[in-house]
Amino acid sequence: MALHQRTRELIEAAREILAEHRPMTVRQVFYQLVSRQATENTQSRYNAVSKMLVTARKENIIPWKWIEDRLRRPRQVSMWGGLPDFAETVGRLYRRDVWPSQPEYFEVWVEKDALSGIFQDVLDDYGVALNVGRGYDGWDSIHNAAERFRDGEGAAILYFGDFDPSGEDMVRSLRDRLAFFGCEPEIIKCALTRADIERYSLPPALTKRSDTRRKAFVQRHGDVAVELDAMPINVLRERLVNEVKARMDMQALVETQRIEEAERQRVVAMMAACPEAGADESEAQ
Repeated sequence: MALHQRTRELIEAAREILAEHRPMTVRQVFYQLVSRQATENTQSRYNAVSKMLVTARKENIIPWKWIEDRLRRPRQVSMWGGLPDFAETVGRLYRRDVWPSQPEYFEVWVEKDALSGIFQDVLDDYGVALNVGRGYDGWDSIHNAAERFRDGEGAAILYFGDFDPSGEDMVRSLRDRLAFFGCEPEIIKCALTRADIERYSLPPALTKRSDTRRKAFVQRHGDVAVELDAMPINVLRERLVNEVKARMDMQALVETQRIEEAERQRVVAMMAACPEAGADESEAQ
């Protein structure tokens, strides 16, 4: 398929972004292109970029696995070839609880499901839970969080969301609704902030006139709105790592991971040596 010069340039820019950080959603790629001033921040341009990325994958310019759709995934049943195979899976999945040796319990909450893959990749190493709100969290999610945090003493939520009327209000809403259940953890909005917009020259858009929180927001911050997706991925990842490390006892974490590795090896050895595994293999022969 013959592509226009402008389209080829945009595909190449998208490919460079994905080569550095992948997989990403179409929305993430779009905002990274906007932040690099490669395209305009409009709905029509988003639609054009979405179609362009389909074409780029059909033409084998961008690998299919570099783009992910976090909403449309098959629900597969987990199966194994036998107990030895399952033992390896158990070994990979075993994690020792890091929190008994930490000074406080905290979680990371992110507004955008599109960014959850990036957050999960970072947080898994530290054993920190990730909560994806997809906008305002539902009451069931809030109730479950209150049960995890109890009264909130010695606990914290590190919040990452958009800088717009709703994004700023979500922290207030989260605090009020947790308090309904007698839960009052510390809640810190780590990103996106007005300082981030100015520091990284993030491309702004106008606030949505349909947002009932718009008037108060504009009076305080001006008519500017930026989505968290626009923040450079490396900057966002670094911010997340720094916030997590600042709240954890890293020496205690390393010791927990040392014990975890020893226990993992014991579990794998015990399961691989069980009689059922040997019988299964002999029958197969």
